[in-house]
Amino acid sequence: ELLVPHMPTIRVPRSGDRVYKSECAFSYDSPNSEGGLYVCMNTFLAFGREHVERHFRKTGQSVYMHLKRHVREKVRGASGGALPKRRNSKIFLDLDTDDDLNSDDYEYEDEAKLVIFPEHHEIALPNIEELPALVTIACDAVLSSKSPYRKQDPDAWGGELPVSKCANNLTQLDNGVRIPPSGWKCGRCDLRENLWLNLTDGSVLCGKWSSDSSGGNGHALEHYRDTGYPLAVKLGTITPDGADVYSFQEEEPVSDPHLGRHLAHFGIDMLHTHGTENGLRDNDLRPRVSEWEVIQESGTKLKPMYGPGYTGLRNLGNSGYLSSVMQAVFSIPEFQRA
Repeated sequence: ELLVPHMPTIRVPRSGDRVYKSECAFSYDSPNSEGGLYVCMNTFLAFGREHVERHFRKTGQSVYMHLKRHVREKVRGASGGALPKRRNSKIFLDLDTDDDLNSDDYEYEDEAKLVIFPEHHEIALPNIEELPALVTIACDAVLSSKSPYRKQDPDAWGGELPVSKCANNLTQLDNGVRIPPSGWKCGRCDLRENLWLNLTDGSVLCGKWSSDSSGGNGHALEHYRDTGYPLAVKLGTITPDGADVYSFQEEEPVSDPHLGRHLAHFGIDMLHTHGTENGLRDNDLRPRVSEWEVIQESGTKLKPMYGPGYTGLRNLGNSGYLSSVMQAVFSIPEFQRA
């Protein structure tokens, strides 16, 4: 009954929704913090105890899922050894355990409950008998969702990738597109590196600019937003063993069990393709450079320039923070007059 007035504001996470349940949007609070973490059941943003009230007052959103991880020292038996873990001990949050705590001495137990503001009514989870079906589904989806921070982990490329749910029934257009073995360029900006082949319509478009000096204006992502075509493979990574495949719909690197057939649709024989960037031989590829070399523009002759369109810093990793600080400092009148 407490939830009935708020039912229209409770959403089930859809494909593409990011559920932030590991860290507060405004602080470093997490489920490990003393006050735990509150996940908005409408926007799926997370807030620490000091910030959730402000979000409620600003948005009127009343229902949050409160997540808390308890760390307890294991109870010792008469012989000094740890007693077996209690039955109600459970870990279900997508969090790393504390490396500073010896797992032989401590145990973790996760707790979840719904909190209704402003009265702070609490409903323990799971509570299938008393909750409406929609709320139960929404809670299960939030708890089982993968943290977007883990989705963006670059190490994910090196591990076992999930099979894309878009692969089995992927639509491929019979538009006559055939991809040549070399000489690729972005269909929107003529870039010739960091290129992605959309597996639905055969468009070749650039990815996002990254700190390893690979260029890109994000046209592959823009194309997905315009068309909804979900899967793309990075040209230059295709070998008989596979390739780098990204799902825009699932927002993570994936594997495509039908990649050979999907590539053959556009005239690419996966078994006779060798992974090189833009069709160049392996020994013709430019060596990767470090972020510091990119920042310093090593090996290039620089010409001093200033004025509109030239003043500022191009974002590289965390350099956006530095740029923001510099802009703030230069906006201080006393500093300008110094």
